Amino acid sequence: MHVSSLLLPKKILVQISNILFQSHGFNIARNRKLGEPDFAQWDYTGQQFNLGVDEVDLEECAQKECAMAVMYSGSTENIYEDNAVDDPDYIVDHTGEFHNGYEYDSDYESTDAMSLSESDEDAHDEEREMQWYHDWLSTTLDLGSQRGEPIRALSDLASKQRTELSFPVTSNGIPDGYTEEQLEHIGGPNCTEHNAYSGYTISLEDMRGCRTAQFLVHRDQANENWRPDSLCEDWELSQPWFLSGLSDGMNSRDMGPDEVFPARGGVSHPWADNINFDPENMQEDEFAMPFHPWCFDIFCRQSQTRFNRINIAGLIKWRDSEFSYDDFHGFPRCAEVLSAQEQFWGHEPGSEFLAANPLHVPNLPSILKAAVGDASFDASAGVFDLSSHMNQDTSVHDPLATLPLEIQHLILGFLGSRDIANLRLASRAFQQLPNGLWYRLVREEMPWLWEAWPETECAHTPSRWTEMTANETKLFYQYTETYKSRLTSEGQYSSDAVGDLHPWPRTPQIRLPRNAANWYQLYTDVRRNWGQLKGLQNRKRIWEDVEKIIARIYRYSGDDSLSS
Repeated sequence: MHVSSLLLPKKILVQISNILFQSHGFNIARNRKLGEPDFAQWDYTGQQFNLGVDEVDLEECAQKECAMAVMYSGSTENIYEDNAVDDPDYIVDHTGEFHNGYEYDSDYESTDAMSLSESDEDAHDEEREMQWYHDWLSTTLDLGSQRGEPIRALSDLASKQRTELSFPVTSNGIPDGYTEEQLEHIGGPNCTEHNAYSGYTISLEDMRGCRTAQFLVHRDQANENWRPDSLCEDWELSQPWFLSGLSDGMNSRDMGPDEVFPARGGVSHPWADNINFDPENMQEDEFAMPFHPWCFDIFCRQSQTRFNRINIAGLIKWRDSEFSYDDFHGFPRCAEVLSAQEQFWGHEPGSEFLAANPLHVPNLPSILKAAVGDASFDASAGVFDLSSHMNQDTSVHDPLATLPLEIQHLILGFLGSRDIANLRLASRAFQQLPNGLWYRLVREEMPWLWEAWPETECAHTPSRWTEMTANETKLFYQYTETYKSRLTSEGQYSSDAVGDLHPWPRTPQIRLPRNAANWYQLYTDVRRNWGQLKGLQNRKRIWEDVEKIIARIYRYSGDDSLSS
């Protein structure tokens, strides 16, 4: 079956060096958990790896819930000459033994062992076809040589757990009947042998885009006269800087510049750094500015609210003003970043949120939708059910209860959430609180939760570059070329036709209606689930870093009144 007929882009694709904004590296590594496929792990270079049991301290790993898994042949021998990333016309060979995917499928049960009704058979046939599809999909990429994050199209396969033969690590060594070459070390949640974030503590979906790097490049560095293209952001038309393509990870300085795709402005290898080590001979504009597309998008959002435009000139002036080693390392960063910033990123347990996508947070949409999910909720009424408080003793004198309602609301306006909770315990007058109070708390305590902003506050559309990783962008363009070729051969080619058949993916943006949302529920749900919302934790951190950058932009523009 042809790859382009199965890998439907609409259906599937739409679903460290230091860095100025993100302040952590691009070269993030991940260690898979038991049941995840091999492509769910990669080292800091982006290469997939299997850590042998002979490479770890078994005695230490025995105390960290690590495991030994028996490697199947696909772990080390599944190397294909062709693959979907390099050849969109690649047709999978189904004659090999690799496609016996049931051996690793925990949901599969042999049909030889049971009698099924017709409906069960239909359901089983559908499941079998889906399993075949997953197995086929895993072979459309060269899993042995693909560098960096897996494409989003494989996420279904990653979430479908496979059954592995595994053993807990003990200080007694490897189990009888196996050799060290047959076993792979699977790190537990707190294992640091891999120097990678554990699949037990952060999901692939949470980490989506953590290795994606992009660069601001000066037009003078373009290899041809820079011209607007179909990917242009509005601000690029008036600024001397433009966005590069994407790369997966970022080389260290001694390895030369990274390759980006697409090569906008003819620039395929932008020379980027956060430090100018030779200011006498190197001009600032010769250096591209590196960042995660996530972080740049958060800067753009804040810039629009503070400057009423995307202030690229101010951003570059700040970069150029703090372009030394001391300036760069003097920028205030959170403790988790400071403890991990070494030559190789230290993947400290508990700091996984640093690698989480702040724009596409897996568990956030359900929380947002729940805040508007109760059709019976009256936003004009109080947010608490006081039916269980009807028989409370009213003989105790409550001086606050005698205050006019306007004064009570005025008092609430000066208090934070903790003081409000204490006030509710101290006075019956504050047991019921208006929904609007919690809207204020959401806006004040969660300024980075832009889903709560009104449409009129910031008409921001996330950049297209935040939707795909570097590997996905390559695949997207290769499929685009395939569509062009097919349509041209049929005499039906047009750019609009290709765009309709194969659009750049866009994630729908959620905005909560101020007068209909249950802001108390939203506030408490976010607080209650904070530990699982790693992307939101990272959004908060980046937001606060960007606030510091905005203050510096004001300072270097001469407006000290707004720099603190």
